[in-house]
Amino acid sequence: MTARATLADFGAFYERTYPTAYRTAYAIVGEPALAADAVQDAYLSAFRQRARFRGDGSAEAWLIRIVVNASISATRRRRIRWVDPLPAGLASTVDEPARSVERISMVAALQALPAKERAAVVLRFYLDYDYAAIARCLDTSTGTVGSWLSRAIDRLRPGLDAGGEGHG
Repeated sequence: MTARATLADFGAFYERTYPTAYRTAYAIVGEPALAADAVQDAYLSAFRQRARFRGDGSAEAWLIRIVVNASISATRRRRIRWVDPLPAGLASTVDEPARSVERISMVAALQALPAKERAAVVLRFYLDYDYAAIARCLDTSTGTVGSWLSRAIDRLRPGLDAGGEGHG
């Protein structure tokens, strides 16, 4: 099936891609409701633009680019600073306390990053995109992606080391 044909049944495309789209948005914005809003905006935009999709890449990668941009925009528009690093109920699903602390530390550390760096980290380490794919998604050069990732890792390292003390 071609990438363009994938979008012909937009309902099926939505059902298949929503979990990844939501998890990507959530990793970038850090707040469940804001992530849901960003994903809704992204799917609306994708639906409206589907006829203009050229099909020169996968439809999923095209959607993720829209999700990332919607998530970055959502973080810019956000007026209330997110405080609770885990949504209600999620902590009870974590199987061990040490993993819970690690997740809280990671979410908090990610939220401290600038939006573009956060998006680059999510695309690289969560979705396993290579630098070229991240550059296309964020409309920048691979060198800039490398700089963002390097700075992000430098910024993440102390927060994660501090959050994981005594749990290793």
